[in-house]
Amino acid sequence: MSDNSPFSMSTMFNALQQIHLSNTRLKRLFNLMTSCEGVGQFKDLISTFDQSQLQMMASLLTSDSEYFMEVVRNKYGSRRVQKLLGVSVDVDALFYDAILQRFFDIMTDKYASYVAIRAVVVFDQVKKHVMYKHVLHYALDIARYQYGCVTLNEVIIDADDPLYRNRLLDVVARNALFLSNDLWGNFVVQHVLKLYDLRCTYRVAVSLPRSWRSSWRLRCRWVWWLWSF
Repeated sequence: MSDNSPFSMSTMFNALQQIHLSNTRLKRLFNLMTSCEGVGQFKDLISTFDQSQLQMMASLLTSDSEYFMEVVRNKYGSRRVQKLLGVSVDVDALFYDAILQRFFDIMTDKYASYVAIRAVVVFDQVKKHVMYKHVLHYALDIARYQYGCVTLNEVIIDADDPLYRNRLLDVVARNALFLSNDLWGNFVVQHVLKLYDLRCTYRVAVSLPRSWRSSWRLRCRWVWWLWSF
């Protein structure tokens, strides 16, 4: 008689085998995604996959948030995940959940941030709007990180929804004084001024005079920026 107890030796051995198989597959996939070799051939490789194979790959990549972060924080891993974005609705759904789960970490990382930027471009409107809402929520925090300020600037450029783009510009303009005093945040304010959006420029100008009383250096910097228009 077979022993079906979850604590039997045979059941535990089978479970350990499955864990080992799973770990082996994850390690192989990680090596495939992060190898510096075959970067140009990856797109050709995934073009030979059917939908079930692509979904399986995406499912493995997003099976654990730490594993996913390790992949997208890697220069080559980020590039390859970007190539997987937009290939199908089911694949995008898996990456969408994974990105939202670690949204702030991804938006402020040197290489992972490119995955988020690409996602904003290729996701459908429903997913895209949720991404925009997350950007709006975290905008000021993202702007104060070395790579976060770059990511936020890219999202402002790529935003194809006028409503959300204007809301992002409003967040920056309304908080121009706060951001202008930050090492990285000031680059976001400078970026929106370069867009020559009259409404945004006016709101930045209105919010800045307060800062002139606290720092002559800051005053000179912003006088130059505003007169450049």
